Amino acid sequence: MTPSTQHKHAVAFDSPRIGLFDHMGFGNMGDAAILESFIKNIRKRIPRAEIVAFSLNPQDTATRHKIRTYPIRACDQPHSNTPFSEPQGPGLKARIKDLLRGYPFLHSVVRTLAYPFREIAHLMRSYEVVKSLDAFVLSGGGQLCELWRELPYNVFKFSLLAKLSQTPLYIVGVGAGPLNHLWNRLFAQWSIGFSRFTSLRDTESQALLRSLGVTSELSVWPDPAYGLDLRDYLTAGSADRGRPVVGLNPMGFCDPRIWPRRDQAIYREYLEKLTTFVRWLLAQDFEVEVFTGDIVVDHFAIDDLQECLRAEANGTFTGRLVFRPLLSLGELLTQMSRFDYVVTSKFHGIVFSHLLSRPVIGLSYHSKIDTLMRAAGHLEYCLDVEKFDVQTLKDRFQLLVHSKKGLQTEFRKFVANYASELERNFDHLTWSDGGLVGPLPSYHSGRLPFLAKETR
Repeated sequence: MTPSTQHKHAVAFDSPRIGLFDHMGFGNMGDAAILESFIKNIRKRIPRAEIVAFSLNPQDTATRHKIRTYPIRACDQPHSNTPFSEPQGPGLKARIKDLLRGYPFLHSVVRTLAYPFREIAHLMRSYEVVKSLDAFVLSGGGQLCELWRELPYNVFKFSLLAKLSQTPLYIVGVGAGPLNHLWNRLFAQWSIGFSRFTSLRDTESQALLRSLGVTSELSVWPDPAYGLDLRDYLTAGSADRGRPVVGLNPMGFCDPRIWPRRDQAIYREYLEKLTTFVRWLLAQDFEVEVFTGDIVVDHFAIDDLQECLRAEANGTFTGRLVFRPLLSLGELLTQMSRFDYVVTSKFHGIVFSHLLSRPVIGLSYHSKIDTLMRAAGHLEYCLDVEKFDVQTLKDRFQLLVHSKKGLQTEFRKFVANYASELERNFDHLTWSDGGLVGPLPSYHSGRLPFLAKETR
């Protein structure tokens, strides 16, 4: 490669365009934390990079993260600063929609028949966006998972667009499973087959994909949210308030209104257990603050728990039982930094507790939570969300209180190790000469093989 050619490439990749894809946009703070971590780590290494996102709710993602955002699905509303925007005003299309809404059955039939055409049009628009990128990154989260129906298909269709447009695809820090349906398994396999580099967030995801016949290299990374710097969110905790504070995050487990598995009896039993546990905490002279890391999935459970505890909230324990769901990542982390202990069913509720050195009990609905608690060395504080009994939860909580200082020390070491590992991995991903996996071309030092797009 001649010096003039080297200079040309260096200039061309000084300000690359990088796309980050995640099923985000409806208030899940774990997704927000992952995206923030990717943005921070890319800009740290490539300051002039233009970063765009692909989201289920482009308007929300663009507002939260201040980056241009495109829709993942044909039904998602585009952000106004993208080429997907439609003319404003009540045109013929809007009037037809308004008319059809007055006839629900006809509206449903028309939507079903129109979907393939809308999807094809969406894929054609998305292809042009993906083609404009220098790298396309499937950025963390449980994206190879069928719990929320269409995720594997969405991953596959954008992976295929990257392949067709010759845009380098990187699958970084994702979780896999469950994948029980044949098509979802195939979507996962094909997507990884299109990727130049794949890393999973745990060994269980790696083992699952191996069992499906994936033979390409599969690295294991810590969850990307461990790459956040939370120094701006740390506070002194609740020592000056006289009572220790327990942060409790109820979720809509098996709630027929929101959960993929619908079982009203299991949901009611779960709420009853939490109600009994909260009453016990209040009787033990703790304060309890109900919070959430995902308001869409949790809001029914928060309302229902509040109803169950209404007598306590308005009576003897007034001021010591607080319901305070917050809607931004910064607000949530600041809120959690004031807790002394955390009880949560959310994967990133546990991640945030680790980052903040807050002793945590996980009520697990998914193997990813068990795996994370095991990796951190405190699996004894992980209980099955469906099968736990209140007495066991009380016993584990008392042990948690007794072990607080030791757990905080362990979490600090654990987080430091994960953060250091992520630093090395991001360095390698963005700067390693010659690429990460597969027979990629060799480029001179500094060209950023992560961004080396094939000649079209």
